[in-house]
Amino acid sequence: MNIRKKLIYSFIILVVFILSIEFLSLISTYQIREDTQFATQVSNLIKIQENMNEVINSVVYENEINNLEKIKGDFQGYELSFEKLERVINAANQKDWVDFILEDSHQNQEIKTSLSKLFDNEKLIETTFDTIYQSQSNKLNKKQDFENRYKEENEKRVALQKLVFDTEDRELIQEFGNLKYYSKETLYQHKDQERLSKWLDSINKIIEKLKKQAQPNQGLLGLLDQYRDVVQYLGKIVIEINGIEVAENDLIKELKKNLENNRQESILIEEKINKATEAFLGNISIIQFISFVIIIFFAIVLTYYIYSRLSRIINTLSLGARRLKEGAYDTRILIDEDREFNEIAITFNEMAKNIKEHQENLEEKIQQRTIELQEALTAIQQQKEILESLSNKLAKYLSPQVFESIFSGKQDVVLESKRKYLTVFFSDIKGFTELTDTVETEALTQILNEYLDIMSGIVIKHGGTIDKYIGDSIMVFFGDPATQGKAQDAMRCIKMAIEMKEEMSRLRIKWRNDGISKPFHIRMGINSGYCTVGNFGSKNRLDYTIIGGVVKLTFW
Repeated sequence: MNIRKKLIYSFIILVVFILSIEFLSLISTYQIREDTQFATQVSNLIKIQENMNEVINSVVYENEINNLEKIKGDFQGYELSFEKLERVINAANQKDWVDFILEDSHQNQEIKTSLSKLFDNEKLIETTFDTIYQSQSNKLNKKQDFENRYKEENEKRVALQKLVFDTEDRELIQEFGNLKYYSKETLYQHKDQERLSKWLDSINKIIEKLKKQAQPNQGLLGLLDQYRDVVQYLGKIVIEINGIEVAENDLIKELKKNLENNRQESILIEEKINKATEAFLGNISIIQFISFVIIIFFAIVLTYYIYSRLSRIINTLSLGARRLKEGAYDTRILIDEDREFNEIAITFNEMAKNIKEHQENLEEKIQQRTIELQEALTAIQQQKEILESLSNKLAKYLSPQVFESIFSGKQDVVLESKRKYLTVFFSDIKGFTELTDTVETEALTQILNEYLDIMSGIVIKHGGTIDKYIGDSIMVFFGDPATQGKAQDAMRCIKMAIEMKEEMSRLRIKWRNDGISKPFHIRMGINSGYCTVGNFGSKNRLDYTIIGGVVKLTFW
């Protein structure tokens, strides 16, 4: 059996083992997801029941009968959610294909018993809510009735107090004080039949004392009879409300007890789910470990076999390549293995043959190419030096700003112009023309070039664009090609002019020392406005300059 078939069979076996481990992983993942989902569902059951309890508490403390219907709707919503979740859990309790391999936690009998308790408690909570809802509705109606009758009781009590105090009878006034005391105990403190009886007894005592008087106050007696009827009705309502509240408190205590039992049951369910999951994962881990050890062992054996076979092939190829490196181009190798390895040997032998054929002409071609490259590099260097020399010469005939904008590609050399707001400067030397007729040409040239060189340096320092030299005259403008704004351009021009005048004062002293007796003074003109700036001339000769009324006014 050759190496190809052995590799194929080995690969199939490895795939089978790997798929087995993957299958076990899928089962464990499925089981963990099911258990996690189950635990979440149980937790949601408890949350829903706790929400139900909150709703029941809100019913107990609700004082507006109109809000009870909304609270009831909220409770019914939680009730529907609980029943829906109950159906989902019951449906999940049915066996699926995984349960035939490994029992799911849904099938655990203890967990089923705990769930049954949770569901039974939910029905008890629903019953409790209905009872509390009805009693609370009844209590609120009675409270409303109480509020209405309490106003009547208060009005009659105030009226009685005035009439009793008008009698100036101490015993009646003292008994009326007892009446007020028992009314507070009955309505706001004890709320029981005993205090109501004392309240009524106090009223009856006042009535008996009035009747024993020689001339009983019939108006006061009639008002007391009416007040007694109101007190009997009002006391009955208070006692009934108190009974409802006591019953509600008992129901709430029982409900809290059920919720606590539910919470304990949910904790037990989660613990049982965790234990079942841990046991399942332990079994899966053992199986996966055994499978992993088998795969590692098989992979080591297979790797060693492949390594030994491939090492012989690689050594053969390496030996042939080393002999080729040493110049033995007649080297040939033989590999007696699969068709692919045999083709590698054939390819190697053909490569050795081709190397031998091409080696003979390679050195000659390399030498020829080297000479050609050296000649090309020499020509390129010469062209570069010519272009640099030409560029430096041209720069002397152009303003630095114009030169930079042209050679950087920002501005093209074509016949075009534009309107821009510029600050224009013009200057000349007063009396310089008369000097040209009296001074030697060499001295005149030296003086003029020295003056223009210094003044040009000042222009460049302040960012001005030199338009042209006209004898001893200099024309400069600010705002093109670059501008810093109208005001700043004008300010730079003024600073430049001031520095020129200062420099001219130093030049006068120097020229006087050099033999020029006539003092020179520089004349200047500055103007700002919109000008036409651009390339003017012909297709063969251009001049970058400015024109317009602002320029002419500068000369004047």
